[in-house]
Amino acid sequence: MRPESTSRPLLIEGLGRKLPARVLDNEALSALAGKDYRGVEARCGVRTRHFADRAAGETAPVLGAQAAEAAMADAGVTLADIDLLISASGTSHQFIPDQAVFIQRALGAGRSGLACFSVHTSCLSFLTALDIAASHLASGRCRRVLIVTSELASAGLNLLDPESGPLFGDAAVAAVVRRTTPDDPVSPNAAIHRVRFESYGDDADLTGVPGSGTNLPANDPNTPLDASTFRMSGLSLLKRALRYIPPFVEQLYPEAIHGTTDNPVYILHQASRAGLNLVGSLKLPEESIVRTLEEYGNCVGASIPLTLLKAVETGTLRRGQTAVLMGTAAGVTYGGVVLTY
Repeated sequence: MRPESTSRPLLIEGLGRKLPARVLDNEALSALAGKDYRGVEARCGVRTRHFADRAAGETAPVLGAQAAEAAMADAGVTLADIDLLISASGTSHQFIPDQAVFIQRALGAGRSGLACFSVHTSCLSFLTALDIAASHLASGRCRRVLIVTSELASAGLNLLDPESGPLFGDAAVAAVVRRTTPDDPVSPNAAIHRVRFESYGDDADLTGVPGSGTNLPANDPNTPLDASTFRMSGLSLLKRALRYIPPFVEQLYPEAIHGTTDNPVYILHQASRAGLNLVGSLKLPEESIVRTLEEYGNCVGASIPLTLLKAVETGTLRRGQTAVLMGTAAGVTYGGVVLTY
């Protein structure tokens, strides 16, 4: 895919999050899993993570709706101002129908007729939704779009797997985006400038959940009992990333490679400590890289917007600044968006 070089006006008007109440440090995770994970922070970089209590009502639609309400409050709008709801998540409340309608219902808008649909590019789902929203806004089809990324990774984890069990956490993040106007009082130059995605299907088996679809149906007696749990080959993924990420960044944002940047803020998918160290090897300024892995873990598609929200709250990213949002996803896919916030 060639990088999109024509800017499309898009203002991130509001951001909001909702985290499950339960926070597990590595000692608590060890007790829950029956496996010693007390030293896992040094290995994968995660100190704490949130796990949803689905029995207590912390479902993906409910958490997503609460994040959406926070984002709309931040933007100063209501659901009546929204023309489209996009659920952008790598995990889903159920297979059919897609998650967007359940978020709509949890918002109390199940009879509103508000258009809604889901996009799923696993950890890059939020970036895919931003790209789609920008096109809808640029065409005039929508005035405002609500993007909701609600991930309950814990529901599909094998906590005894030392590679993936201690790495992931749950979170919901939402963004309200609208078209920028020439005299915009918030950020007149806000726009998406470049978009790039690359996918390598030959590596699709390196990470994923093989069950729950037509590949290994639940009613097939030959389907393994663990087919609906997540698995990954971290070392193989890292080897692929070492090969593909540097030329990917060269195509998306060559300024980073050649040291001619305008001091952007880097919002990266919090895949793992090794993954973040790999990006660090590109010699990006450490002070420009925002990190959330230690406190939240890898939150699948919610990691990028969760990190974006932290950048805004801490003042690392201010209006008018450039942000480079990048990450990897199952597929295997590499993706990035360059925007003015």
